[in-house]
Amino acid sequence: MSRTKLMVGSCFALVLGLLAWGCAGKAGTATPFSATKGEHPAAWIQSHWAEYVKSPDQCRGCHGSTSNPAQAGGIAKVSCFECHTNGGVIHPTGWADPAQHGRLGAQLAPSANATAMAGFAHCAKCHGSTYDNGFATSCKACHTKAPHPDKPWNGSVRNHSATNFNNAPECFKCHAAGANSTLKPLTVPPAGTVPGCFNNTMCHAL
Repeated sequence: MSRTKLMVGSCFALVLGLLAWGCAGKAGTATPFSATKGEHPAAWIQSHWAEYVKSPDQCRGCHGSTSNPAQAGGIAKVSCFECHTNGGVIHPTGWADPAQHGRLGAQLAPSANATAMAGFAHCAKCHGSTYDNGFATSCKACHTKAPHPDKPWNGSVRNHSATNFNNAPECFKCHAAGANSTLKPLTVPPAGTVPGCFNNTMCHAL
């Protein structure tokens, strides 16, 4: 191998190493990052928001601006705006309207899309497993009878029968075996039965 090729190859390796080191250094010790592979863990997209909220600067070091699309991407060449079309704005305009976030939270099934505003499980990512123990505002700050609106359930505009059945695992957190409900399951379902709305795992039978 010629000395020129050796020098070029060495310089190229050095540049790659510096880029990887730069990202790893900027990301900080709290952010999982492999300097060898130059990437985050495979499941990082599912949980990166928690670390971002703790320290947005650690993300900006590699991904550029989180408020200006023209300055986004950074040395990683991956812009936050590729998924977060509104940038650092988590919720769209009008999100505080119960008819808006209630509809998307309850009436849509959870989505595999990490940024989709769909299903109760998506809310839990930021608001916590019980919706009052996350890094975002407690849902119970507004929903004093959380997570439900006032009764009656039946005949109400916000009737819980409109809730998407795929949200049942979230409802199960409070209503396992009919807990916190005047309705109790008629029979005990087999062990390991997946939570559902009409299989005796919560309040209703078939």
